[in-house]
Amino acid sequence: MPITKSRLTRTEAQEYRTRLLQLEKMGIPIWRGGDFWHEPDPLTVEQIDDHLAWIYELPLGEIAVVVFAELTVLRSGILIMDRGVKTQWDDFLDLSDPKESTYYEDIIHGLPSFPPKFLNHWLTGNVPLRPRQEEGVIFAKGWGSVPPECPDETLITVKLFLRDQRGNEPCFDFEARLDRSVKRKYQPRLRERLTNRVPIFQREDTEPRDQDRTIEQQVRGPISPSPGAVSVEKPIEGSPPDVPRDETDEPIGA
Repeated sequence: MPITKSRLTRTEAQEYRTRLLQLEKMGIPIWRGGDFWHEPDPLTVEQIDDHLAWIYELPLGEIAVVVFAELTVLRSGILIMDRGVKTQWDDFLDLSDPKESTYYEDIIHGLPSFPPKFLNHWLTGNVPLRPRQEEGVIFAKGWGSVPPECPDETLITVKLFLRDQRGNEPCFDFEARLDRSVKRKYQPRLRERLTNRVPIFQREDTEPRDQDRTIEQQVRGPISPSPGAVSVEKPIEGSPPDVPRDETDEPIGA
């Protein structure tokens, strides 16, 4: 029966390499073969527990990914220029601010600590990283579609892509469980709002009622004719009025 040889994680390989160096300093000969003596990656992001990773299908076609991971930076000066998360359905998600999500409270409820510590700050801060080792949550959100035949709790592969200032493009694989609880909670409410919404340009009544017209006339009072509608002729200023003359009248001084 063949023996299956498990592969060490990056953290375990680093610890093994450190112990070999300690033995070498003590004068104990060691074997320098294998991959343990290769230069370790200056930046790694490793998933801690797949039970603390979810891919949420949200209402209106949104998707959110939450992964609990460990960020390790071994060298100063690494500047992350671009980043993103890709699902196995080729949906690209952005590492956005998790607190700007409408469903923030529902998404973080299953995390071990509150408030959770997010790693997005170091991956999107656009500042050179210093050596550090941090545990926290990676959050990504975007538009996408989950096949309806894919049941809840299915393990979905997601990939974290990074690109630094030197053109290096490390990629890290995560496993997340599909969760539709947020969609089931809010989707019916959103549909009801959209169905009952009245268009902004729709008028309830296009013609004023007779009662409204009567009230409007009472408030305004009787309609008076405009000055331009008066037909009475006024005498021209400075000229005598037109007085009819008697036929028997004689001119003065006759």
